[in-house]
Amino acid sequence: MRLIDILRPPFAILGLAALCSIVQAQASCDRACLNSQADALLNSLTSHSIANLSLTAEYAATADGQPAGLPMMTLWRTVTGVKNKYYVVDPGSSQIFIIATLSEGPNDALLFGRLKVMGTKISELELYTDRSRANGGFQFDAAGSANFPTAWTVKLEPKQRVSRAELLKFGRSIFDNTLDGPVPGPGCVLMENGKIVGEDPEVLKSIMATPTDISKMSRNADGSVQIPCGVPPGRPTDHKARTDLVDEEQGIVVSFAVVSGMVEPYLATNPTASAFVPFAMLSPYTDMLKKQQESGKFKNPAVRPMPAALTVAELYRIYDGKLQGMMMLQNMAPTGAVSPWVAHSR
Repeated sequence: MRLIDILRPPFAILGLAALCSIVQAQASCDRACLNSQADALLNSLTSHSIANLSLTAEYAATADGQPAGLPMMTLWRTVTGVKNKYYVVDPGSSQIFIIATLSEGPNDALLFGRLKVMGTKISELELYTDRSRANGGFQFDAAGSANFPTAWTVKLEPKQRVSRAELLKFGRSIFDNTLDGPVPGPGCVLMENGKIVGEDPEVLKSIMATPTDISKMSRNADGSVQIPCGVPPGRPTDHKARTDLVDEEQGIVVSFAVVSGMVEPYLATNPTASAFVPFAMLSPYTDMLKKQQESGKFKNPAVRPMPAALTVAELYRIYDGKLQGMMMLQNMAPTGAVSPWVAHSR
């Protein structure tokens, strides 16, 4: 009998099973492990050193969509402290999503992005930093992660949670308008770049598709009208959106996409500001803008419309069978930009 015959099943099967067990053990990183990796990242930023980060022999990393080695990234030169942090933890995909307020001297910045871990080492870092409204498209509050509405922080009982499969399905619907999105709960709050989304009452009247009594809508402290949650059929789409990060305990799904649109003047402020408007939502905005310009009320210098792209990490929090919170985290890029994390033909 040949040696190869002796090593055939069941011995070969036993060896394969043992090998798979070893690989699985090396690939696993539970909630505590992922939390510690995120903490280590934030600590490394404030120490301006990657010496204490556990990285795989070959890792992938981007800052605001730009691939680079960590020692070359601006964040490791500018961060002086971390004020707030919020994690979305997914042991199932060995990923953790981070939202944090960073101090850069006297100013604050909003950090968001994800880490992927292989075994107990970081293999992927995808980081974005907004330092002003211009970096994120429009809304901005770097300290927002310290003041999330209860819908984002309440602890869920097991009976309130939905399945991983359901979370992934609703996550895919964020940038695929052929899929039905979740039904919003009555108290659902929409956030963008750390801020509860609000609009000037007169601007809102001009762009709403159907007549609505704005006086009955909730107001923010600055007098702006809160925009309710919803998944309109005309929402921006991206057929290459990435949806694989899910926190089943918190009922949160994260989907990454790149959306194209225009940076348009926003005339309601003095001096005038600007707003990123996706192509899918551009027509009602430009109609409103034309009426404002023709009124003669707005005479301050305004930015000329220019094309741009927006990297979006959009989060849904779902429990009790309803969408309880929508959060958009966005980072501006030049027109035509694509994600380096997605395969593209050359």
